[in-house]
Amino acid sequence: MALSAAARAALDQFKTQQMGTGTLPGTDPASHSDQIEDDFVSSGEPAPVAAPAETNGAWNRINDPSTTIKMGGLFRPEQPKTFKESGVSYRVLEGLILKIIKQEGPQNQDQLADVMKISVNVFRDILQSLNKRELLDTPIPLHYDLTTKGRDLVNLVEAEDGYVGPAPVPFAAYCDMVRQQAKRERRVSTEEVEEVFTGYPMRESLKYTLKEGFNSQRVMIFYGPPGNGKSLITDNLHRLLKEPVLLPYAFEYNSKVVQLFDPAYHHLRDDLMKKEEDDTAGSVSTAGKPDRRWLISDAPLVVVGTEFKVAQFDIAFDGQYFAPPHVKSNNGIFIFDDLGRQTENHNMILNMFIYPLEQRESIIRFSGGSSMRAPFLQRLFLSTNLNHEEILDDAFKRRLLYQVLVDRPTTKLWKQIFINEAGKVGIDRRISAELAENVVEWYKADDRVFRACDPRNLMVMTDASLDIGQRASDVLDLPKMRNIYDRYPAAFRKDSKFFVGSMDSTGAGDEE
Repeated sequence: MALSAAARAALDQFKTQQMGTGTLPGTDPASHSDQIEDDFVSSGEPAPVAAPAETNGAWNRINDPSTTIKMGGLFRPEQPKTFKESGVSYRVLEGLILKIIKQEGPQNQDQLADVMKISVNVFRDILQSLNKRELLDTPIPLHYDLTTKGRDLVNLVEAEDGYVGPAPVPFAAYCDMVRQQAKRERRVSTEEVEEVFTGYPMRESLKYTLKEGFNSQRVMIFYGPPGNGKSLITDNLHRLLKEPVLLPYAFEYNSKVVQLFDPAYHHLRDDLMKKEEDDTAGSVSTAGKPDRRWLISDAPLVVVGTEFKVAQFDIAFDGQYFAPPHVKSNNGIFIFDDLGRQTENHNMILNMFIYPLEQRESIIRFSGGSSMRAPFLQRLFLSTNLNHEEILDDAFKRRLLYQVLVDRPTTKLWKQIFINEAGKVGIDRRISAELAENVVEWYKADDRVFRACDPRNLMVMTDASLDIGQRASDVLDLPKMRNIYDRYPAAFRKDSKFFVGSMDSTGAGDEE
């Protein structure tokens, strides 16, 4: 069926607005308009004229301290009071309202505001427009529900982007926040490094290297034999990032909503957010209240391993758009573990880091071919059990100012680790010191290598051997320790690989 002249004019206007201001999330403007044209040809109805979209540049108040709330040195932007201040495009907010109502059922204005984490003032006009265009109805007083026409539209919107949740912030605002928080990074002291590694005996030279590498904010690689604390070290370095950070649930880029918040990596500070909101709850006005689209979180700690692939540097789409892991780690730490054991060529993956490390930004692609530039402002740690000299190409190797050997412990350090682990299960220090001396002699007699993980694992086996009601301190003596030692999976020197610079490689592994 051919479109009428009026419908053709309306559709042309709709296409023009889409081309100029962006389309529904994830769509190609032309293909999306063609789909709408097909819909209206089959129905014989004129295409509705899209409401005008606002530019995202309106949201620039983040750099103005007078519009932010300070909480323990942390700033959360002030809640937007109008649609323009929100920085969200009209079409994204309109689609979000429709999807929320479809998922949750009839909603009043306050319920919608609670889900989207924005003031009713921001979207009241959009509700009225949806109602006027017969996409929404009010079958229950003050509650909005979808009409048949509205359900048809929301199904199209969901096919392009199924995101339902808090309204996004503008991508520019997210980038500004990341850069602001990166500027406030401070140097850590030797005492702070000592504090986070309390209870973990290690060489003093290693602690100094860790402090220097951390303060440089340059990429670090941790290498060495397995079971000696590479993961423990990287996890504890994360504890040096004591200041909470701000991040949004999601950001909008060219009418696409990209989810950033990931509970696997972002541990929220609910206490700080609740206090911030409680302190401003008495105000009737929206002025001075925090923008709840932003979250207060501990600094992110993102860990990827053998499963990581080149494709994961791009925006993932699975009905919704998800930020890649390295973007989720901004203002935190990104750990690339088990380097060299990936199913893809690991040097291809590492090459993807070269531009971001040099420019402090990454180019991220969407599945449709468009791309964006995002800040790359986090600490990158690499970790491997393989010979890093053999698995890294020269282009990347020359960027590694800090190559940290996490070696097997000396017998002196191993005894300290054993005593500490025994103390955790209630063994008296005098008894554990005596046991440690004997176990060390057994290791030497059997030509076993000393691994930092062994004392913990020996205590795990000790605890597992206890009957109900028994305590390790009541039963652990030399014969029982010998029984556990004999059953413990051993690592022998003849089977072990040694690294250049390792004490074991020079025959010095047994030094006190």
